[in-house]
Amino acid sequence: MKKLLIATIAAVSLVGMQAIASVSLHIDALDLLDHTGSLAPLNAVGLWIVDTSGGTSLSPTLTLGENIAVGQTLLGSTDKIIGDNDINTSTATTGYLGLDSGGTYGSGVLTSVAAGYKFGIIWLVNQSLAVTTAVSGYYGEFNDAAGAYSTAWVLPPDGSTSSYDMTTVSEGGGVPNSAGIANLQIIPEPSSIMLVVVGLLGGVGLIRRRR
Repeated sequence: MKKLLIATIAAVSLVGMQAIASVSLHIDALDLLDHTGSLAPLNAVGLWIVDTSGGTSLSPTLTLGENIAVGQTLLGSTDKIIGDNDINTSTATTGYLGLDSGGTYGSGVLTSVAAGYKFGIIWLVNQSLAVTTAVSGYYGEFNDAAGAYSTAWVLPPDGSTSSYDMTTVSEGGGVPNSAGIANLQIIPEPSSIMLVVVGLLGGVGLIRRRR
């Protein structure tokens, strides 16, 4: 069975009327794995990311403690969160990805977003929508910007309906199994890194003094 995540995006049409662009993403319930390659915990969070620079690829990174609420741009990047939803990997139920009511390209949460921009999905294991900051752990990321396995992952134009796929080989699709592994680690805050560096330098200095 397939899990179907649906994003409904309202965009301004050429005739000035509001048209709906419908995006569906097919993910098998067994596609999402934790960093060890085991089935992800029952609860995970999916984040829909768009590169607002209009670039050719996505490379999102998450930093411990950063805000991952809808509408936020990830630290040090042009990748923006335009939607989120709970992912329950124990079932193949249908999920719904909602954007701000009446959202349009160029306004609200979709500011700096346009048809043709690359998008992708991030999933965080052991996290819920109730927590809007990145916690310590692992996450996975996938986008088929080049259309290697299905329709290229780009936001569709007004009034269109597009379907995208992330079904892995083991579940009957064409996406490599490795794509479903949450093997990216949320990086520490810069302040935390500096504390570690200072601690290491202090330890080196202490050893030298003892010599």
